[in-house]
Amino acid sequence: MNDNDIYSIDFTRCLPPALKNDPKMVALAQSIAEQLHITADQISKNIIYARIDELDERTLDIIAYDLHIDWYDFSYPIEAKRRTIKESVKIHRKLGTKYAVEAALGAVFPGTRIEEWFEYGGDPYMFRVIIGVSESGLTAERQDAVLERIRFYKNLRSHLESISYRMEERATVQVGAIHSVGTRLKIYPYTPPKITQKAAVFVAGTAAFAHRLEIGPMTNDPQHTLPEHEMHGA
Repeated sequence: MNDNDIYSIDFTRCLPPALKNDPKMVALAQSIAEQLHITADQISKNIIYARIDELDERTLDIIAYDLHIDWYDFSYPIEAKRRTIKESVKIHRKLGTKYAVEAALGAVFPGTRIEEWFEYGGDPYMFRVIIGVSESGLTAERQDAVLERIRFYKNLRSHLESISYRMEERATVQVGAIHSVGTRLKIYPYTPPKITQKAAVFVAGTAAFAHRLEIGPMTNDPQHTLPEHEMHGA
């Protein structure tokens, strides 16, 4: 540790030998040294504009008042206040230009864009504002503040045609790929080139012969006689 800088040096070492032996003088030197260390720690606070990102909100409000940032809004989030103060000098230099409108609105709504009439085929001296609300969101109070500040930044010749709001959502898309190399092998069963088949055919036949014989009951009726051939067959 370096104990020779103004933030940590022991100032009692600077006392002459005669005073170092005097307890009262040593105690006085230590008290003075403590106050000098406090003063040394406060030196950095004199650097204001370069420490915008480190300052508290109350200090930022005071700086905005001292720098005459007329478009500054005390209801802004602290990060928007810091961006507004950082851009204030350049905006003061370029009031009435497209840059001034974009920079001033962009401090509150990052991503804000101005389109002039010749960029979208509108009427001469017209312009439109596209407000980015992806980060800060949108409320009725902020819409009113946008209108008021546009009138302050723009030149007297230009006229506002429309205000639109753009909200974007970002997502990470991961894409993967795979390369596959292979060989397709088809296996078929073995088929002999020549196949010989032998078979035997058997044929059979049959014949049937029959006679019809009708046998009736005996009768005494002389008119009822059997045919001769039937009688012989009987």
